[in-house]
Amino acid sequence: MKAPGVVLVTGGTGFLGGAIVRRLAARGDEVHVLARASSDRSVLDDTAVTWHAGDLTDAPSIRAATRAVASRAANLRRPAQVVHSGALISYRTADRAAQVAANVEGTRLVLAAAAESRVARVLHVSSVVAVGHGTGQEPLDETMVWNNGPLGVDYATTKRQAEELAVEAARDLDVVITNPGAIFGAWTGKSNTAKFLRQASTGKGPLVAPPGSIGVLGIDDAADGCILALDRGRRGERYLLVERWISTADLFRLVAAVTGGRAPLFTLPRFLWPLVVPVARVVDRIHPLDMTPPQALAMLGVELRFDARKARTELGWQPLPFEEVLRRTVRGLGLPVADDRG
Repeated sequence: MKAPGVVLVTGGTGFLGGAIVRRLAARGDEVHVLARASSDRSVLDDTAVTWHAGDLTDAPSIRAATRAVASRAANLRRPAQVVHSGALISYRTADRAAQVAANVEGTRLVLAAAAESRVARVLHVSSVVAVGHGTGQEPLDETMVWNNGPLGVDYATTKRQAEELAVEAARDLDVVITNPGAIFGAWTGKSNTAKFLRQASTGKGPLVAPPGSIGVLGIDDAADGCILALDRGRRGERYLLVERWISTADLFRLVAAVTGGRAPLFTLPRFLWPLVVPVARVVDRIHPLDMTPPQALAMLGVELRFDARKARTELGWQPLPFEEVLRRTVRGLGLPVADDRG
């Protein structure tokens, strides 16, 4: 078993970050969390953590937290580590500047502070949208050449830029990267997948499915994959974390079957999808779209068919089958499961 470390986590009050914090603390690591004053710290009330006030846009606070962790680790003769899971996840057009500040410049500040304090390792939590998309039916792996830029999706672009900073930093700093897909799990905070499931359970599922596909996994498996990468990942390498890929139409049909909701009537032909996004952009300028902003629609139209064989073989990652993840998520949200199997 790995010796306990002292770990600073950014984004620790978030969906994935919180799950990582709980697992680190449960196995004996001393966990420190960088959080804004406005963050809901009650989500970690059941977990022993040391709090550090700070923000991804505030260099002094990041440096202070990192130095404190490095000093504490030295005193305990344990390794100092950083898990950088903090980011602004949004597909809203109005959030571009904020995403550049948090996702790109925030990552730059975290990496600089980690190098300055000479931490033993940094885990950079990226995303599958920073990898690219397919142009056919072929599965994609970590060697995929980035091609999401022309989609005009700010979240994808800023996460890619942040990941490039992490790869560059790996020349002088021990950095490893994970790329989780769409994460499903019960969560009381902001979660697009939870919002989607709640709507589906009330019979308000989409009538039309986009032509793309998506990589999916559960929150527990996402956290486990990140910690395995922290422990076992090779320096400078990235690890895709998806249990499987599934077409958006099949995902909608599976959600409908599990929740007893409405299945889509048909999948929009691929050749028509490029017409949907420009129309949504026009509407978004007049009346900002919330659930399906144009940048989200752009991602829903591409093939995100990822193969996580590398994480399975190198890290020993064994995610739960997605169908079971979906049922557990629906139950965890307090929603009825139409095809409940116990």
